[in-house]
Amino acid sequence: MKEREKNRHFTLMVVPHDAAGRAWVFRIPSFILKNLLTVILLSILVFSLSIFYSTFLSGKLVHYNVVVSQSGEKDKKIDEFLTDTGAIKRELQSILDQNNELRRLLGLKIEKEKVVIEEQESSIGKAALELNPKLFKIQRALKSSLKEIDDTKVSFSQLKERVAYIQERMAASPSGWPVYGRLVSFFGYRRSPWRSFHTGIDIDVPYGYPVRATAPGTVTFAGWRSGYGQAVQISHNYGFSTLYAHNSKLLVSPGSKVRKGQIIASVGATGLTTGSHCHYEVRKRGTPINPYAFLNLTILSAGRYF
Repeated sequence: MKEREKNRHFTLMVVPHDAAGRAWVFRIPSFILKNLLTVILLSILVFSLSIFYSTFLSGKLVHYNVVVSQSGEKDKKIDEFLTDTGAIKRELQSILDQNNELRRLLGLKIEKEKVVIEEQESSIGKAALELNPKLFKIQRALKSSLKEIDDTKVSFSQLKERVAYIQERMAASPSGWPVYGRLVSFFGYRRSPWRSFHTGIDIDVPYGYPVRATAPGTVTFAGWRSGYGQAVQISHNYGFSTLYAHNSKLLVSPGSKVRKGQIIASVGATGLTTGSHCHYEVRKRGTPINPYAFLNLTILSAGRYF
């Protein structure tokens, strides 16, 4: 059977169109024709598959290039965000430094000196860390920055309250000059013109110059006092009182309510004195303190006393 199959063949005849020429006859064994057809079919199949695979691969490469390009853009943006978070931290530190300086000047406690951008890893943070460490850093920095901003708001609120309190105290406490002139004697021990402890300051001004109250209050004394001559004493809020001595003329009486800047006397040379000047004292709960600091009192310098 196999021998018979092997001897089978196919005849292929090529006849000219005008039938005048010689016809060509080809005898092709069946197994050769089958193998040839098989090879042709396989070639067509391989060619088709190669075309399909090339098209598919080209599409994948295009997609990959797009993804790589987009990933590069994302990485660039992420790096920019990381740079921005660093800038935010520096700005927050600058704000914190200014905040702390104000707190020192206003007599408030310093809570912290340095901005710390750290946060415990939340479940979202861990997911971001697994996805992209840079994204996790950005997330953590932003969370910490928001917390720092909230803390700064609280601190500024405290500063605002402190400033309002100091303003209120300043309005009711001695501040400014009773008269404007040259300081000729300071607070403390002195040898001239008498060896003693000087409980106030002496301001050299012409005779008859108006003397003004340095804070609102109530006149508790107005008259002659040994050593002080014609003197006025005023009681203010928060335990403060002021005394104005060596006057030539008194313009208020005990029990009078006076406002800040009101003229209460005229400069003179009464009492124990060597010439015309204003002797000015500031007392806290009856104890003399150096009035010099109160002459040019501001909100910042007042924070040390209030």
